[in-house]
Amino acid sequence: MTLNKGNRIVDCRHELVLFIRRSPRRRLVVWDPVARDQRRLIVPLELDNDQMLVFDGAVLRPARSQGSHFQVALIACDTENTRVFACFYSSQTGIWSKINSLQLQSFMSTPEPSTLIGNSFCWLLKVHPDLQHVILEFDLDKQSLTVTDLPPQVKARPFNLRIVPTEDGGLGFIHLSTFHGQLWKREPGSVWVHDRAIEFEELRSACKGDRYPLIVGFSEDSNAILLQTNSGVFMVYLRSMEFKKISNMGDFHLHYPFACFYPAGNSQPLYNSIRSIIR
Repeated sequence: MTLNKGNRIVDCRHELVLFIRRSPRRRLVVWDPVARDQRRLIVPLELDNDQMLVFDGAVLRPARSQGSHFQVALIACDTENTRVFACFYSSQTGIWSKINSLQLQSFMSTPEPSTLIGNSFCWLLKVHPDLQHVILEFDLDKQSLTVTDLPPQVKARPFNLRIVPTEDGGLGFIHLSTFHGQLWKREPGSVWVHDRAIEFEELRSACKGDRYPLIVGFSEDSNAILLQTNSGVFMVYLRSMEFKKISNMGDFHLHYPFACFYPAGNSQPLYNSIRSIIR
């Protein structure tokens, strides 16, 4: 099966890739490249009109699920960019949940790809011209939307921030400035605390030119960020700070790491493949 050119990738997780098609009717496509299977989902009618902008989604395979079961979260906003809407689809039931919404101050940009933290999908949204951001969180258990402000001193240009899990699996983010990073984590009561600083000096020495690195992807399986430089794209593991070059591409693209695991006993050895699906 092939994908039409009108499909735009928005997420990649658990060996699944999620696309959004904007016309003639808004649809989602869940693609399993290994099984060579596609599932097409029609966007709820309430979100498929001229007053709504369907801009992002996320996909996963639930823990302990059997067969081809998957779940999808869909995020949309009104044309004024002041209210966000979310709903949830399960392939077990074949229906969309009720639509939840949340009022925000007008945000400035489309969010970066989601990060799965616990059982919640999280997105970064720029909400102020002064480079301030919030985290939009969709809890899959409660199917509720919440928003968390980032610390006021954290002001970042696009692709210098990325949501990452903390060491205990909680909500955190990395703020990148040149070849220096700051890791933050959220404590109970939505209080942000500085976790640790990280330096990318070895990566700096491996890069040519003077472009500062940009965060163009995150691998949840490896807890690694993907950094775009003039010399190509590097995967940097946040625990060990080891890195490896995965592409010579110098042009900017968002990357969606794809991991595929072969089970033990297969005729092929255990294999972990991470390929960058580019948007």
